[in-house]
Formats: sequence, C-alpha cells, structure tokens
Amino acid sequence: MFQQKEHVPKNYVLDGTHEEASPAAAPSLSLVSTYGSENEKSHFTFEAVRPNIYRTTFTTSQHPLPPYPSTKRLEPTFGDVSPKVSTDAGKNSQEIDLGSSRAVVNWTNAPVVSLFLEGKQKPIHQDLEFRSYAVDGNGTAHYTAYRMHSLHVGLGEKAAPMNLSGRGFAITASDTFGYEAYRTDPLYKHVPLLINATPEGCVGIFSTSHSRASWAIGSEIDGLWGRFKVYRQSYGGLEEYLIVGKTVAEVVRSYAELVGFPLLVPRYMMGYVGGGMKYSMEDSPRARDVIYEFISNCEKHGMPCSAFQMSSGYTVAETEPKTRNVFTWNRHRFPDPRAFTRECHRRGVRLLANIKPYVLANHPAYPELSKTGAFFKDPATGTTAVARLWSAGGGESGEGSHLDFSSKAGYNWWYNGVKALKEVGIDAMWNDNNEYNTPDDDWQLALETVTVPPGETRNHIGLWGRAMNTELVGKSSHDATLEAEPNLRPFVLTRSATAGTMRYCASSWSGDNVTSWEGMKGANSLALNAGFSLLQCYGHDIGGFEGPQPTPEHLVRWIQLGIHSPRFAINCYKTNPDDNLVGEVIEPWQYPSVIPIIRDAIRRRYELVPYTYSLMLKSHREAVPPQRWTGWGFESDPTVWTPELYQGDTQYWFGDALLVAGVYEPGASSARVYLPDASGSDLGFLSVSAPYQYLAAGQWHDVASAWHDSIPVLARVGAAVPVGKPEPTTSVAGEDAEFPNLAKDDYRGVEIFPPPRAQLPHWPKGHGELDLLGAAPRWFRSAWLEDDGASVESKADAAKITVAYGVSASEIRVKVDAKKEGAFEPLWLKNGIVVVLPVGEERAVKDEDGGDGHVKDLGRDDKARRIFRVDVDVLSRENFEVFQRYGDPVGSDPRHRTVTIYASPDAQTTYVERDLKLDSLPSFFRPRPSSGAPRGVGSAASLKLVVVDSMQESWSNSYRSLWLTKDVFLALVDTMGMDPAALWLLRNEYDGFHYFTPSSSSPSPSSSSSSVSSSSSTLDAEKEGRDVSPPLIDTYYIGTSSFVLIWTYDRRGADTRALWVLRQQQQQGIPGGSVAAAWFANVLRRHREHVRSPFLLGYVAALATCCTFDGEIAYRAHVVRLVERQTGYSTHSSGIEDRLGIDSLTVSITEIGGVLNHIVNNERHFRLVDSVLDFFRDALDAQERGGNDHDPDPHRRAARHASTRKLVAAIPLLKRRMHASQEFLKYLKERVERLSTVLFALLTHEDSATHAELAAASRRIAEASQRDSSSMKTVAVMTMAFLPATFVAALFALPSLDWRAPLEDGPAAVVQPYFWVYWAVTLPATGLVFALWFLLDRTAAAPARADADANPGASPGGNGIRAEDITRRHWLRLNGFRILGRIGVLLETSTILRFGRGVVNGRRASNFVLLALVFRIGQHNAGTLSRPRWPFHHFVAHRLRVVFVLRRHDATLVPGNLSSSFLVGRVVLGIVSTRVRRFGFEAGETAHTHPIAPVDSGTSASGWGESTKAKGVVVVRTRLHLQIVLVLPCVIVVINSGIVNSLALVFIFVGLGSILVSLGLCI
Repeated sequence: MFQQKEHVPKNYVLDGTHEEASPAAAPSLSLVSTYGSENEKSHFTFEAVRPNIYRTTFTTSQHPLPPYPSTKRLEPTFGDVSPKVSTDAGKNSQEIDLGSSRAVVNWTNAPVVSLFLEGKQKPIHQDLEFRSYAVDGNGTAHYTAYRMHSLHVGLGEKAAPMNLSGRGFAITASDTFGYEAYRTDPLYKHVPLLINATPEGCVGIFSTSHSRASWAIGSEIDGLWGRFKVYRQSYGGLEEYLIVGKTVAEVVRSYAELVGFPLLVPRYMMGYVGGGMKYSMEDSPRARDVIYEFISNCEKHGMPCSAFQMSSGYTVAETEPKTRNVFTWNRHRFPDPRAFTRECHRRGVRLLANIKPYVLANHPAYPELSKTGAFFKDPATGTTAVARLWSAGGGESGEGSHLDFSSKAGYNWWYNGVKALKEVGIDAMWNDNNEYNTPDDDWQLALETVTVPPGETRNHIGLWGRAMNTELVGKSSHDATLEAEPNLRPFVLTRSATAGTMRYCASSWSGDNVTSWEGMKGANSLALNAGFSLLQCYGHDIGGFEGPQPTPEHLVRWIQLGIHSPRFAINCYKTNPDDNLVGEVIEPWQYPSVIPIIRDAIRRRYELVPYTYSLMLKSHREAVPPQRWTGWGFESDPTVWTPELYQGDTQYWFGDALLVAGVYEPGASSARVYLPDASGSDLGFLSVSAPYQYLAAGQWHDVASAWHDSIPVLARVGAAVPVGKPEPTTSVAGEDAEFPNLAKDDYRGVEIFPPPRAQLPHWPKGHGELDLLGAAPRWFRSAWLEDDGASVESKADAAKITVAYGVSASEIRVKVDAKKEGAFEPLWLKNGIVVVLPVGEERAVKDEDGGDGHVKDLGRDDKARRIFRVDVDVLSRENFEVFQRYGDPVGSDPRHRTVTIYASPDAQTTYVERDLKLDSLPSFFRPRPSSGAPRGVGSAASLKLVVVDSMQESWSNSYRSLWLTKDVFLALVDTMGMDPAALWLLRNEYDGFHYFTPSSSSPSPSSSSSSVSSSSSTLDAEKEGRDVSPPLIDTYYIGTSSFVLIWTYDRRGADTRALWVLRQQQQQGIPGGSVAAAWFANVLRRHREHVRSPFLLGYVAALATCCTFDGEIAYRAHVVRLVERQTGYSTHSSGIEDRLGIDSLTVSITEIGGVLNHIVNNERHFRLVDSVLDFFRDALDAQERGGNDHDPDPHRRAARHASTRKLVAAIPLLKRRMHASQEFLKYLKERVERLSTVLFALLTHEDSATHAELAAASRRIAEASQRDSSSMKTVAVMTMAFLPATFVAALFALPSLDWRAPLEDGPAAVVQPYFWVYWAVTLPATGLVFALWFLLDRTAAAPARADADANPGASPGGNGIRAEDITRRHWLRLNGFRILGRIGVLLETSTILRFGRGVVNGRRASNFVLLALVFRIGQHNAGTLSRPRWPFHHFVAHRLRVVFVLRRHDATLVPGNLSSSFLVGRVVLGIVSTRVRRFGFEAGETAHTHPIAPVDSGTSASGWGESTKAKGVVVVRTRLHLQIVLVLPCVIVVINSGIVNSLALVFIFVGLGSILVSLGLCI
C-alpha cells in the first residue's frame, strides 16, 4: 500500500556552523532550515567537486547520509580552472562558475539547483520550485523539472524500450525468472543513475544509496506541479551527484571517474560460452561425461567453445533432500573435480562455477554458520532470519538463510569457498541469485566488515540497503580469486549489480529471459541502458533461458545478433511439466538444417575476437560501452533524437565501425535501418554480407536480410575491423601446461572499408562521384588495443595498433604501426597484418608511398575478397634502437653544445650554454640537487637542451645518422621519458607538430637507474621535501626542414628536457656547427624567463623559424630581381640588350624554379608555426576552463600558468609578423609565376627560331630529292615509250636472214629487205621520247612554282604534279593499254588459228604473234601498275587455251620449225610473265605506296623524298622484269628452231640493252 508522509522544509539560511571553504579551492554551500526543533531541522549542502560534477546532500538527524555509499566521496579538484563564486546581497542565492559548467543555487524557499552548460542561458537541469527536496517518512524525495520529449536512459537495466521517459521504475533488484522484456519491473540491477540526454547537452543524477527507491520519470502529473521527475528513497537522507556534459559520453565517463571504470575482462570470455542446467544435473550418464560430450560435439560440428558455465547441479546433494549446497561437490556426478577441470582445460575450455549467496537449512555448514552469525538476524525472533529460497526446479523452494557479508563469518566462509573452487581448477566465479530480495526491512546486519559512520546505531537492512550485500559478495569473490591466482586476471560474472559491484565483477547479463521474438528485440534496449550504467561487458542468454525451444529460424536470428555483442553465451533451463528438475537445453547443432549457418556465425564470432576484445579494453580505459545507442557520437544528427531511435530495440552500434540491426519477426527477409550522419556529409556504409551494397548515411534503408544469410551488419566507410583466427586462441607467448592445445594468436587481419568507386555494382544510381576519389589519396585512421588477455591489470601492458589507409581512384595505400606501452608484443606482429578488402573492391593495396616493398598480394580468401599482407612498423624504444643509424663523434675530443636554464623563486633565472664531452651527456638530464626549499613552497623550474648533429651517410643512402654514439643517445632518451612515437617520427624524418598525451607509465627521469638507486633517490626526495608522486610527462615534436626539436615536460616538476637535432650537413670539426642551432640558442636565451611554461621551446622554435625564413625570403627576392633585369621584365630595365641563348634561359628557369620551391616550403613552415601557436593558445584556454593539472604545488602551478599566459600574449604579435611575411610571399610568388611565363615564352621563341632554321634546311634537301626523283621517273617513262616503237619498227621493217642456206651458196639471203622502215619509225620515236621528257619536266616544275608563289611557307606536295592531272593521265594510259591488250588477244588468237589451218606461212604468223605479244605486254604492264591483285588465273587460262589450239591442229604443224618453236616460247612466256608480274608488284607493295599514285600533300619533306624515290625504284624494277620476259622467248626460239632470225636478234640485243639501262637505274 502506498504511504506518503511528505514534508518540504523551507526557510533555509546559511549554516553558520559550516566553515565556508575557499572559493578557489572547493566552492561549496551549506544551508539549514529554521523550521522546527533541532532534531527536525534539515541540512542541505551543495559543492563542486569537478568542473562538471556537483555533490548535493539533504539530511536530517533521522535521515542521515547513506551509511555505505556505493562510491567514496570525491575530493574536489579542478585542474587549471579557478572557480568563480558570487553571492547576491540578500544571501539567498549563489552562483558557481567552473568554465565548462555553471551552477546557481537559490534558497528563497526550498533550495533550487539550476545547472547550465558553458555559454547557455537555459538550464540543462533544474529542481522543481517549492518542492525540490522533501522528507517522506523514513526516506526522502528529490523533485526535478521534467523535459518532455527528451531522452532518459540508465538505471542499470530496465524494461524496454530504451527511453525511460514517461514511466516509473522501482530501484531494487528481484529474481525475475521468465520476465517480459517490455513490461517487467524491477529486474536484476540496482543502479540509481538517470541520464537526461538532449541535443543541447546531458545531465546525470546519481544517488549513492543502496536503499530501495523509485524513479518516476514524468509518469506522475499533477495540475499544480505539472510534469516532474521524482526520486523517492525509502530510507535515509540523500547524497547525489549531478554530472553535466555536452554529450552522453562525457557524462558516462565522468560517472566512471566517480564510481570506477569497468574491469578488465579475460580475452577468452569473448568467445562462445556454452552452458545449460541439464548438463550438470545428469546422474546417468554422469554430468562429467555429459559435459565432455558437449565439448566433443562442439569439436565435431566445428563450433569452437571457449568457456562453459557450470550450473549449480554440481552442488546438488547426492542423497535426499537433493538441494543445492553451495561450495560442495556431487561426487557421483563429478568423482574427481580436479581431473574434470584438467581435461576441460586440455581441450581448451574454461569453467565458470555457479555460486549462490544463500545457504539452505539442510546444508552441512548451515548450523555452524548460523551459530557464528553469518546470516541476517530477525529482530522479531532474535535469531537467524529464515526465508523461502529457490532450491531445485522451477518454482521449487526450501527454507534457508541469506549470507550477511557484513559479518566476518559470512564473508570469510564465502571467501574460503571461492578459494577452494580455484584450487580444483575452476577458472571464474558465477555469482548467481544475488539480488537479496529479502522480505523484511528490519532484518539486522552484523556490520563487522564495513565502516560504520560515527554515531550511527541503526543496523537494519532497510537503511543500509539490500544491494550492499550484492556489492560485498562481488568483492569477496573477486578478492579470493585474485589471492588464489595473483598473476591472472580475476573474472566474476554477476547477475545482480549495483554501481559499486562492477568494481569487482567484470561482466553481467540480462538474467533469466524467455524465448520470444519480442524478448530478443527488447533485450537490445536492456543492453544499451546497461552500457550507459557502466555494465559494459553485458549479454543475454541466446535463444532464451526459459520458455519453449526456439524455431530454427529464431535460433539463427538470435545467434546472428548475439555474436555482435560483448558477451555471447547460450545457457538455458527449459522447464516443462514432465521434467521440472533437469529441464532442456539449447544446443547450436540441434537443428541439422541450420548447422552450417550457425557454424559460420560462431566462427565469425571468433574472427571478431580482436575487435570485440579491443572494445572491452576501450571500455576499461575510457568507459565507452561496446554496444551503444545509435546516437552515441552522432548527436549532431537530428534524426537520432526522434522517438523511433529512442526505442533502442532494433539497431545499435557495436564499436565505432559496425552498425547492427536485427530481424525480429518470423519470416521477415529485410530490416529497416537508419544510418546516422554526424557531419551531414558522412561517406556512408558498406554491408558486410550479401548483397554487399553501399548505403548512404543520413537515411532510412530497407536492407535485404534472408534468415539463412545474415542480419544487417553495416560497416562505416573509412572504418577498420581487426580480425583473427576463427578459433579460440591465446595471446600469451609462453607454453601453458594447463592449456596445451590452445592455438597461438599469431594471425591478424584487418577488414577495411574504403569509399567505393562509382562503377561498383552497389553504388546507387544518381548518387554522383565521391569527390575524394582523385589522384591524391584521402586518409582514414583507426586504432585498437591489444594485450595478453590474461594478466592482472597492474601487469597488463597494452599495444596500440593503428591502421591508416589512403584511398584514391586507382589504389589504396596502407600504413600500419604498433606502439608498445611495455613488454607485451602481439604474437602476430612479426608476421605482418593481412588487409582484407570488401567484396567487389578491386583496387590494389600499396605502401604508404605508393610502392610495393612492404605489401604482398595474397590473392583472395574464401569469400572472394582481395587480401594483402602488410608489414607493421613497431613504435618502441627497441625498434628505434634497431633501425636508427649512428655515426662516430667528430674529432678526438668530441663535444656537444648544451643549454641549461634554471629558475627559482629566490634567485634570478640563469642561462648556461657550454660544450660537454660525450661521456658527460648521459648524466646531463638528471635532476639538479635540491636547494633545500621547503616542500610545497618552491616553484623551481629547469630546462636542459642538447644539440645533436646529424650527417647523411652517402649520396646513395638518404638516411641520416645521428652524429652520436648509440649508448649516449639512448641514455638521453631514457632520462627524458620520451614517448616512443616521437622516436619513430625522428627516425622517419617527419615534419610538422605532434603532441603526445602524458602517461604515468612513461619512464621517469630516473628510470634508467637501478631499482636500488631509484628507491634511495625517492627517500632522499622525501627527506628534502620534494614531490615524489609519479611523473606525468608530455612529449612534443616539431620537425622542420632544418632541424627537429623534441622536448618532454614533467607536469609535476616543471622540468623540460629537449633534443635539438640538426637536419643539415655537419661542418667538420665544429661542435654543433650550424647557424640554425646558434640562432635557436640566441632566441632561447632572450626568452629564458618563461622557463616554467611547457610551451617555451615551441614558441622559440616558431620565432626562430620565422626569423630564419625572413632572411631566406629577402635572398630569394634578390634572385628574382636579377632575373627580371636580365630578361628585361623589370621596371628598372629598358629591355633585353642581347639575345638570350637557350643555355642562359635554362639557368634562369632553374633559379626561378628554386625560388618557387622555397616559397612553397616557407608557406608550409608558416602553416606549421601557425598550428603550433594555435595549439598553445587552445591548451591555455583549456587549462583555464578546468583541464587536469597534476602539480600538487599551487605556487609552481600559478607560476607556470603565468609564464604560459605571457607567451600566449605574445602570439598575436608573432602572428602579425608572420602574416606580413606570408603576404610578401604571396606577392613574390605572383612575381615568380609571371616571370616563369616570360622565361618560357623566351625559351619557346628561341626554340621556334631554331626549328625554322632546321625546317629551311629540310626544305632544301626535299627540293633536291624532288629533282632527283623527277629525273628518275622521266628516264623510266622515256624507256617505256621508246621500246614499244622500236619493237613495232623491227617487227615490220627489219629483214630476216635465212642462216640455214648452204654455205656454198654464199652469205645468208635477205628474205624481206625493208630496213628503211626501221629508221622511219625509230627516228620519230626518239624525237617523241625527248619531247615527252621535256614536257614532263616542265609539267612537274610549273605547279610547284605556282604553289610556292601562292604559299611561300607551304611544302611541296607529292611529286610536284597536281593530283587531278596525275589521275587523268593514269586513266588514259590505263584504258589505252587495255584496248591494245584486247587487240593483241584477237590478233594472237586469229593468227594461231590461221597458222594451224595452213592459211599463213610461218614467217607471217610469227610476225603477227610477236605483234600480239607486244600488245599483251602493254596490257600486263598496265594491269601491274593499276590493279594490285591481278588474277593469276587469267594468264593460266590464256596459256591453256593456246596449248589446246596447238594440240588440236598438231597435224598441220611442222616439227622443229619457227612456228612450233614460237608456240613453245609463248607457253614459257605466259608462265614467266605471270611470275615476274607478281614479283614486281609485290616489290611495289613493299614501298607502301602505289607506284604512280600522288603522295599525300601532308607528307613532310623528308618523307616526300623517300616516297618518291621508292616509286621510281618500283617502276624501274617492274620495267626490268618485263624486259627479261621479252628476251627469254626469243632466245628459246633461236635454240629450238635453229633459225637466226633478224627479228629475233633485234629483240635480243634491244632487250639486253634495256636490261642494262634498267639495271643502271636500279643501282
């Protein structure tokens, strides 16, 4: 029944008994109400403890502060922030300004607290006026204003949806077996942290009480009070912390600083955790063998398992009543517990033992525990408090008692029981049924193991809180586990939890959920609120702990979702009416049809172990939950602030890279997902499973998700996911006899997700090109942590792996480096890392510089993804020691320049610059002996700098060597406490400004000494009054083209140690021989009074750089002026006096190019200086707003801030000077660019003149070639025109001699004396030939002269004859020869027919045949020149036709006479002429031009000459072949017939002459 006895005290005044603290130290306010008696007065306090955390208390004498708060009270600290406190005249309000936040407390009526973020006028939090803090019976209440439509999260673990707004919740824990995910309250956790998140900012309210309470978050509405939130606490007064932040991440991290960061989790817990109550409940076969069989089935089905949750069946008594007796073993089921655990370990499975913090009455130890006071006391009976407790099956119970962990007996009994389990090989504790849902608030506690506040006499559980025992049982389990194995990381799994419990228990889960699609969906909301509440290694019982068996589809969907969560376990207890004691279990292989799908999912879980475990390490260090709300980090996206995403039950972030969305309905094949966009231009997401699509950010998408494939898992473009082997592995290097078969973690891959190219299939239409896919790569960077996964926190050295990849349109450049924090080195490091590209991504992976030296293409994996092995750079002192090159010091007595500055409060700042010997350098950085100033008063500071020269080994080796011995340099590095990453930058000669955050694990200035000397120095420091707290060392790096400056600054001692490394050639024999070093030391000396500032060296480097480049700018301007005068471009020159040659212009261009390079280099350095100065200014602003400054000495801290402020005050002046230099650089750059244009114009002019001269020479050569070619062609034409006329004349006119006449008759008789006809034909033919030669010569010259007159600059085209003229003459000649050929065919045919019939005699027939042959030769000649592929079968057909005719009339022939011989010769002629014709034209084809075709007018002069010459050669060669054809038959006639005919002789002699002429032309 609801009871309310509410009273709101008012009339508050300042509490005079409260000593007001110094506003600068810890601003606070104490009020007391003046109403009622002294016992009825209410006290209200408000104080700032951090720049964004405030503590409030509201108490009365009957309502004290929580006696056992879940966190210790924070001591106020504000870093560099100086709180500002103001109180109004009426003393009824006070304002506290802490920079990042501001608080206003008004107590005109009841105290009202209003909180504001920096720069905001509207409060982010405000109490409800007139009803803010109330007393309600035994408890109290706190009313605050409720912001409608805003997001409320937290409270540990509450029913879905994620948004708690508009609902009421009980702040207590209960054993809610088979709860409903959207309705049941309370659940298992007691965490009174409520966070109100808005786009403008966030505020958290946290109560430290373990007492039961309730939160009404806008669920109560009152007409008078409107909408409000109210926290009602059952007992005691209020102690609350108000935490404000711009984002929910800031609030969660600040909450972690208040209650403790999540614990380290063993790496093996990232694998598959099996379990089920049935396994340990079996008697036949024994439970031991059943568990062995489970492990065997995992191996059989290829489903690796890392751990097994042993339900409490192992504690069930062997005899009736068979109840669960914690810390006992059923020896029937487990005859030898140590042998059982050893066998499980041999097979790679670790064991978690279920333990429950209550004892049933029939437990063997119950009487003794009751006697020693280990249980709660019932004041009604004065004896042990007894309750009904869960005993056997579902709903079964028995009487027993809860252990009181505030009693020594109860605490120690549990502690020893845990140690006993560890001794038999149990790996981890499973604190179950620890909600302490006791029925009576008056049960009493022993209060022996906790601190009781002074004056507090009440010991009932209502005031101290039931949940206190949940925390104490976690502490007992944790401490006992750690004592049993002090070098191994303790692990305790807890079902119930408080804010303080997670300091001892590393993991939790959502309890006894039920099998339902709704329960699977609602579990996401529970996980997100758990993450907000620092329950960050959190998960669910996959498939449901209670309820019916899931269907194959449901089981697959749940496993697909569960592998993307911090904890992946399948553990259940399926009760049923037939077997309520043992129940059923879910096994991943129980449905054969889906075994391959589940196997792939579990193996994918193991592949993701490096990613999942890195998220747990980040949770431990930064309080960032692995499983996050969609809006985490995307607060700028307005869509994340909508009710649909407030639900938090359909999608979530799993780390920074993967957005996971489930499918929550049977038969559904797609899921609706929103992809957040932080900047408005995020690059989108890539689906890691089919259909491997690209999806744009800032939109809702329906993602295809067939249940046999995968749920939507979307990778953010630009992210990286480390992956490992798909099996359990260990990161411990040594061999483990307990786990001999566990694979080593010697493989590491990283799945990267570069922006896709537009041509990939998954690129959406109309989305456009990504502007970053150009020639220059755009870089993305991801990092993760790794450690050995087993060591205790104090020994868990981590390695930080950073993957950077640059994406361009053609390639992906990758750089991977590893930074070791200590001795741990990942086992896979030496093997390199395998880069895995998305499906469909075909761009190659290259080195950082675009090469292939450190990249190897490994082909494709089983998913057809391209994979590449990339070498890893290790950033550590050891790595630097291996790769850095060292040189020998110069000279026989080497010295190095050093600078020392000391500042003390009672003496003037001293500056000492001297050269030290090499053997004196290692001790140079050691602390100066104390002057004896009292502790907490001195503000001494020091700066020590060593100049280190360097040299380049050789021209062939670009790496520089430090001109220092190796041992000396590393000794300097060690005493500085330098971050190893800075060494890597030095090794690779990086430019720019880099800052490395301080780490308390960094080597201290004395870390190079032995432990004994370190201890003695610590004792000496304590005696002298110096601060001996661990140093926090900042490392700064500035790299320029001339030097590298690295310095470290100890925040707790104001000590600076620096190395100034030269990047120029060493001047032989001169220590520190560089102008740059001398100039830097000079500037440093002038600013030595600012030695207390960590930014002094950076400011000096910036100023020295500006001064150095000012001198260079002046020199480069002088060079520009000289070149301007030389070219006549200067305003002071009258023009170019002498023509500049190409050599002179080339020298000027080289000088101007050098000037332009120096300008670009100067601009780069000015940008560097600008970034350095901006960093210093921002750092000072952050310190003044409340950054952490760990210096315990307020005087030294004030002096440091004063020095820094003076340096920062000078920054505007330096920037103005730098701005003036930059403006002059812009002006000089414009002059250089214009001058470059002039120089290139002059160079082009000179080049054009040279080319004109060369062109004139080429033209003269071409004209000579043209004349030679014309003469050659003319001779060929003359020969072709003269010979046919000679043949005709000889045919008709020359006499024939009969050589066969008897010698006695005298000389041979002349048969036909017509010799005069020969002269009548030959002489005119000769004249005609010369006429043709003259005509052709004039025709060839005339067009060329005309073209030269019309176009003086044009080159002659072809052979000097117009193309239309050549075409016309070619056509006439071609058709004329064709007509002659046809006449020859008719003449030859008719003559042969007449000869065969005896109509004509042999002499006349031979004459006609020879005449026809001449006509045919002309035809063949024309065909050879005009038709490239004259058909060969025409000649063959003609020859066969002649043979056929001869044979048909063979009877009429006279054997051996002239006619028969001629016919034989004609056949030979047909064969030879065909072959010769083809050979001749093939030679013409080889010349690549038709023998008489005009040359293209665009041909160059030299090409024209070569083409013309080739034409002439082809013509002459063809003519030579035809002459051979003419001579050959005549020779055959003479040989065959024996008649020496005059005509034959003429043919022979003329033909031989023509052959000789043609041979001469060819030569």
